[in-house]
Amino acid sequence: MNKGRLIGGIICLALAALLGVLSVRLPADEFMFDVGGENMPWIPPVALGVVGIGLLATAWTGGQRAASRAPRQEIVVDPEKAALNQRLEMIGWGCFLIMLGGFILVPHTVVARGFWSIGVGVIMLGLNAARYALGIRMSGFTTFLGVVSLAGGILQLMGLESIEGAFLLIILGLALLGRPLFEKWKLFGKAEEA
Repeated sequence: MNKGRLIGGIICLALAALLGVLSVRLPADEFMFDVGGENMPWIPPVALGVVGIGLLATAWTGGQRAASRAPRQEIVVDPEKAALNQRLEMIGWGCFLIMLGGFILVPHTVVARGFWSIGVGVIMLGLNAARYALGIRMSGFTTFLGVVSLAGGILQLMGLESIEGAFLLIILGLALLGRPLFEKWKLFGKAEEA
């Protein structure tokens, strides 16, 4: 049995019941959930109820699947790679903090906002490029943030801040679609793994 799913399901169902009671007992103007300009207070209890039922339904099946899986390989830690990765991260953090200080210190009339985002993206992508060049696994999180920051900075320079959210979703979708390929190539993961 998966205890996390069981507890999560019970919590979701309890919250759904609480919100359901509140939506029935409170006047419509005191308990609001606005969707498209219309008050729909029943949506949160229904959504939490569905999630709670789903978690409870899968709480007992998760343990059976985990028992039938092959044992995981033990992770071998390479101390040289771990030390090198730590030095690279310190360099990356130092560059990031210098960039952040410059962003705070220099007025926006001197340097456009987009250049700061591009700089942060270049730092994060440069850190992961250095990891790749030195045979260390890259960080998927900082690679994703670097791509988002770079794209956001370019959009800011072009005056298209209104579509940054759409580009964030597109980049996230591409990252999810490319994940099987990245796992096959073993590009991302813990840096200290041999």
